[in-house]
This record gives sequence, structure tokens and C-alpha cells, in this order.
Amino acid sequence: MTIATQMFRLVAVVLAGLWLAQAQAAEKQAEAPAFQRGIAIAHTMAWAQIEPGPSKAFVFPPFMDQGRRLDRAELQALTRAGFDFVRLAVDPGPFLQFTGARRERAEQILLEQVRLILASGLAVIVDFHPSDLHPNYTGAALTGGVATPAFRDYLRLLERTAVQLDALKSRRVAFELMNEPPVSPAVWQPMLEAAYHAVRKVAPRLLLVLPGASEGMVEGLLGLKPAAFRDDPAVIYTFHYYEPFQFTHQGASWNAARHLADVPYPATARPLRDSLEATAAAIESSPLSQVQRAAATLEARRLLESYRRSGFDRAAMAKSLDRITVWAKSNGIPADRILLGEFGALKSPRQAHGLRAAERRQWFADVRSEAEARGFSWAVWVYRLGGFEVVDGSRGVDIDPDVAAALGLKSPSRHSAAPAK
Repeated sequence: MTIATQMFRLVAVVLAGLWLAQAQAAEKQAEAPAFQRGIAIAHTMAWAQIEPGPSKAFVFPPFMDQGRRLDRAELQALTRAGFDFVRLAVDPGPFLQFTGARRERAEQILLEQVRLILASGLAVIVDFHPSDLHPNYTGAALTGGVATPAFRDYLRLLERTAVQLDALKSRRVAFELMNEPPVSPAVWQPMLEAAYHAVRKVAPRLLLVLPGASEGMVEGLLGLKPAAFRDDPAVIYTFHYYEPFQFTHQGASWNAARHLADVPYPATARPLRDSLEATAAAIESSPLSQVQRAAATLEARRLLESYRRSGFDRAAMAKSLDRITVWAKSNGIPADRILLGEFGALKSPRQAHGLRAAERRQWFADVRSEAEARGFSWAVWVYRLGGFEVVDGSRGVDIDPDVAAALGLKSPSRHSAAPAK
């Protein structure tokens, strides 16, 4: 063999090795998850409008009332910021109530939204998000048990929707089977397995997002037994995180923290009297009676003092998420199949600037950093929607710069275009 031949073969081997490495890298990139950094969009298809009483019918066509339009400019802003997917919250009520042409129109609206999001370069999780507006279609009404008529109807809806999403033939589309099931793990487990098998029967490769019980929080996922789904590579497990509620839900009318104000993060960041005084002022200015104010004051003090004693901080947050890591490892589930599907904090007027704004920003940064440190993907709650929105102003399209920085995203330009008319 001549030296020239040897050199030729050596070069050929090197080039073949380079080609193989490039091919493997391309294959790995193609298989990389499309869902890493997400944001919920709920103002377009969640909480469907109902006709004025005594009617219990959903308005037709659904999701068309004022303020529900999703503009390309908004999606472009999310892409610029660095998000790679949208978690689209969808009220299942109209799809369950409507039949025939009306149901087909609702399905068309959903698919139009999904295609619009995909066209913007974002992946999408279609999240069936039961509303509390219609008593027949709340999370509680739909999760009465595997054999209940309401849940059987819900299974048929899951099958029908899965077929339609699977027909898009996109690896950037996923289907979340229910948001925050409001039942115990023992009650939810057989329903989740029934829902999973119903969908897999008609869409064997569609990416599925499976929630735990107990309203989707940490304890709910820890109580989930994944044996029925563990060997399915097209399954993601999800949980939500809003701890401590005294901070994230201060002033939220539907939460135990409804009367709390000026609550810090971490728990010992500022004197307790800041919160006690602000809370007392909030209760005094409320429409409650004197008796109700006295009771509210006692309960608020109890919650604030309990929070203070807890010393809640990033270390406490880390311990909570460590439990998810332990659960995943013990069940042979890779970290990249865990989704922190919701986390957010209601923004009070006091948190618009200064120290209070910095505390809220720190909470977002700590949750996001702890999730990423464990290899979890995440989706922040929510782009636009009463108090929890992270959009920069009611008429803007960009994410609040403080929240963007906390989430490790690109800071938005102050000269971004307004939404298209």
C-alpha cells in the first residue's frame, strides 16, 4: 500500500467520522424537546362566556367576545423574548355542550388558534382547563369518577380532540388532559389511566401532558403512580407551584390570602408590621361588616404570623422541588419529562416598583432557576389575565422587563409595535 493510499484512507476515515458526528448531532437536535420555556395564554379560549340567565347555554360562536383576539404581534413578542412554547388554556365546556355544526365550529376555532401559534414558531400545549363559570363543566363536575356520565362524555371529547391534534402531524403539538384535577390521588388515578388509554387508542404518538391530582400541585404529582405510562416516551408529567400562597396570592379574592397585603418574599425580608399594617388598612377599607372585619383581621394575622415563622425562602423552595426529583428518579422518569406547568404571582399596586417589585422579581427568578437546575421545563402563568399577567401594560405586547429578566429571557424593547388592529 502506497503512502498516498494510506493518506487517502486516513482522510476518508476522518471525514466519515466527522459526517457521522454531524449526523448524530443533527439527529439529537431534531429529537430535542420543543417545550422548554413556555407561557400560558388564557385570555383567548378559557372561561367561555355564558348567555344571560336563566339560560345555561354557552354563547355561540364561543371565544369570540371582546378582548379574546390573539394577534401575531403578541406571538412575535413572545418569540423575541425567548419563549419556545405556549400553554393554551381551553375551556372544555362549549365542546361538551355543543353538538353538530356548533361543536365543529368550536373545534375549528381551536385549530385556528393552534395553527396560528405554530406559524409564529412556537410549540403549543393544548390544555383543557375546566372553568368554574358553568356548574355542569367545572373540574369537580367532570371528575366524579370513571363511570359517571360527565366523565364518560369527557373521555369522548379527549378522543375527538386528540384525533384532530394528531392530524396536524407536528412534534410541536402536545395535549394536556386536564388542568388541576380537584380530587385526591386515589380518585384521580383510575380516571387519568382511563383518559390516557382513550387517547392512546386513537393517537398513539401524540405528545401527552399528564397532571397529578390535588389541583395539580406538588403533592398531587407525588401521589401519581406512573406505571401505566412510564414506558411511553411521548408523555410529560406536570405540576404547578404557587408557594408560598401568602405571597403569590395576596389580595386574590378567591384565595385564603384575600385580605393580605404587602407580604414580602422571602418571609423574613421585611418586618412583620409592614404586612400587618397594610393588611389592616385593606380590611378597614373593604365592604365587610364590623363583625366580618374582626374575623378577617384575626385570620389574616394568623396567616401572616405562620408565614413569618416558616422563614420561607429559596432553600424551602428547593426542598419542595427536590421531592419531585426524587419521585421522578424512583420511577425511572427523566428530568426532561417533568414540566413545571404553572407558576406565577399576583401583582399588587405596591409591587409596581422599588423593593416590593424586586421581591416579586426574585420569586420568579428563584422558581425558574430551581426548576432549570433540576432539568425541568417550565411555563409561567400568564400572558394576560386579571392580576397574574406578565405582559408590560394593558396595551403592550411585550413581557414586563422585570419578569423577563427573572425568567432569563431577553429584555423587551420599549419601542415594540402595538398589537395589530
